[in-house]
Amino acid sequence: MGRLARALVIVLAITPAVAVLAAAAATPRSAYSLPSFGITTRSRPIRLTGADLGARRTRHGISIDEAVLARTIGRLATAFRVPAIADTYALEGGHVVLHPGRSGYELDRAATRALFLRAIHGTASNLSLPVGRTSPASAPEDAIVVKLSEFRLDLYQHTKLVDHFAVGVGRLSFPTPPGAYYVRAKERNPAWYNPGSSWARDMPSYMAPGPRNPLGSRALKLDRGSLVIHGTPEPWTVGYRSSHGCMRMRRADIEKLYDLVPQGTPVFIVP
Repeated sequence: MGRLARALVIVLAITPAVAVLAAAAATPRSAYSLPSFGITTRSRPIRLTGADLGARRTRHGISIDEAVLARTIGRLATAFRVPAIADTYALEGGHVVLHPGRSGYELDRAATRALFLRAIHGTASNLSLPVGRTSPASAPEDAIVVKLSEFRLDLYQHTKLVDHFAVGVGRLSFPTPPGAYYVRAKERNPAWYNPGSSWARDMPSYMAPGPRNPLGSRALKLDRGSLVIHGTPEPWTVGYRSSHGCMRMRRADIEKLYDLVPQGTPVFIVP
């Protein structure tokens, strides 16, 4: 009765950003009862009973239902989780800048299980829930900036401009839409499928890879619409408003860019 009757205090070791302050629990006086735990947060208190932890008293001691305990720990992990925010690129003043991300926090489920078991059996007090810091994901190594008015594609590594290429962009009747995109897919020797637009009415429904294919030898497909950075069998159109919205490049340039940038590379298209 002596060990079960004393008060239990659980301190949640999380930074203020997580908005968890402390947890206190008082064990009932009866030696036949199980302790209950009160967790205080800035949003709302959380009360856990022995039953919430899957604990019940038998004549042989305390029995633990592991499935119940795992569900409760899962709920706590969700309540206390703060996702890390990844590093991100942004375009400011025509240049790529890097905005650092923010660390997150995760509950260590295995260590939390061990802590609760010790507390239920009255072998520990003044405990800290094991919460670990999670690092933000790094920004992609490369970033692309397409300057429509200059018919130019700039390649950055992190925030350093390392190369640039001439591009053809959308005609005035089919303008390339500015915005922030990323490379959703890459395709070597792509086939071309008729999009069904008015300008493609007299074109075949499909064109196999080859020297006459409108997409050239490489294609970087962006994440929205049908925008593609691609090669062209008409290199003389590069450097002009010559496409139906996509960005076309000379063969040597698109093949070089294709090899340099991975899927997921951010693409900023500016007027």
